[in-house]
Amino acid sequence: MTHYLITGSSSGIGAALATQLTASGHKVSGVARRKQRLTALAKKLDSFDGYTADVGNAESLASTIDKVKAKAGAIDVAILNAGIYQPQDGTKIDPQIYANHMTINYLGVINALAGLVPDMVRDGKGHIAIVSSVAGWRGLPKSAAYGPTKAALISLAESLYFDLAPHGLKIQVICPGFVDSAATAVNDFEMPDLISADSAASAIISGMQGHDFSINFPKSFTRKMGLLRLLPDRLFFRLVGKQTGTF
Repeated sequence: MTHYLITGSSSGIGAALATQLTASGHKVSGVARRKQRLTALAKKLDSFDGYTADVGNAESLASTIDKVKAKAGAIDVAILNAGIYQPQDGTKIDPQIYANHMTINYLGVINALAGLVPDMVRDGKGHIAIVSSVAGWRGLPKSAAYGPTKAALISLAESLYFDLAPHGLKIQVICPGFVDSAATAVNDFEMPDLISADSAASAIISGMQGHDFSINFPKSFTRKMGLLRLLPDRLFFRLVGKQTGTF
């Protein structure tokens, strides 16, 4: 039985991951801010324990990870999934909104890593998957607060690979397209190739069993986004602006 730690596990992709992994016989320790949802999930799933913590609070998360290890033993695999998304109008900058995204989406991963990496390096094994997004590949409309945090996570995962792979750790970064969730429900534009949280969780689990550093899905969308990364800036802005109705 593999012991998984999943942050942001009370809904969306995190809850779907917990459901599928426990159904496959694994132990899952889930971390999230919403205690009521964690409790409901624990009642529904065998081999799932929920822990209430704010990933943006370093001390709180460190204490929680210690509790997880004390109760369920060493963490074999960590899926660092917690995140927030709030569409932004770039003509109206609210620094606090940008700071909140950085605190949860980026520093929340750093805070988790602080409680995970030392033990894994000591033991010479471990698997860490960081959930980023294709929104980190290039700038997109209304993503000025969210996208940069996801770009930072991709760079973080690449940098950590050099430091941690030589110690026996497996490092991967996960870049989904649009996933149907409470977060994406606020979007007022058409989301191409939208997939369910269950489909996203299945793609993540399948990808984590392989050896690719970057897990990107759905392919029907990520291939298009991959091409956009290669376009000259002027053409990129023109195409994306026209497609999204920005200009």
